Amino acid sequence: MNVVNIGGAVMLAWAMAACGGGGGAATAAVQPPVMPGSQPPLSGSTGVFDVNFGQFSGIYTFLDNGEFYGVHFVSGGATLAGHPRGVLSAANSVSQLEHISWANFIDDVHEVGKQEADGQFGRSFSTSQLSVKIIGSMGTFSTSTNVQRGYGDGSAKSLYGDPLPLATLAGSYKGIQRTVGLAQPLQSVGDFVLDAGGNFSSTVLDCTYKGKLVQHGSSGIFDVQAQVSGAHCNMNDTLKGIVTPLSYVAGVARLAVQLDSPDQTQSAVFIVTKS
Repeated sequence: MNVVNIGGAVMLAWAMAACGGGGGAATAAVQPPVMPGSQPPLSGSTGVFDVNFGQFSGIYTFLDNGEFYGVHFVSGGATLAGHPRGVLSAANSVSQLEHISWANFIDDVHEVGKQEADGQFGRSFSTSQLSVKIIGSMGTFSTSTNVQRGYGDGSAKSLYGDPLPLATLAGSYKGIQRTVGLAQPLQSVGDFVLDAGGNFSSTVLDCTYKGKLVQHGSSGIFDVQAQVSGAHCNMNDTLKGIVTPLSYVAGVARLAVQLDSPDQTQSAVFIVTKS
């Protein structure tokens, strides 16, 4: 059962965002449907998981080095709303939360985003369940799940445990980008290009992103570092993070490219689909 505490003012803000407030509720961010009975079971303390807090949903990635990355959606998955991330200790749990960084993309009148100053997060794994708790200025949210996120194609393949090769993912992608630290609303992405060697590039407004994906161990996740350039680009020139495949259906991949500055003051998140 989900336990959610949230103030009425925030509920109103999210309701307005869901109705298209702030200039362009997201395009091309709708998640593929869940295939009942096809998801791989939870195993260990790593993986990619769907979480649903009621007012918003998320896709959380937990790595074997303690790193945690997430993307949040509202409006039934149509609007990219946030990006929590952090490095969690072995002692971290839903009863022993730790500080995280949390990019909130829509909780301001112009929807240009801000970094949550005092985000806290905890996760607890059992043999059959993942429980999570997250706290920020919007309130306190808790939920649980007992399956990992699958490809979305009706198979039992896990996006974490059944890696998609770079040669399969290579191609041109389109979608959206949200940033924090540039005072920009949602942007369309039409030229995200990834090659079989893991090299990628994309230009959004004044910023050109170039980087390289490297498989994280034997998982389906990719570590990534990007260089950012542009005469009028105010993004940090080096960003790091991960790329999480969100789905792979009928040969079409969907990716969450999650990039952050070393000081955690800026973020750039791409949600792109192979075209």
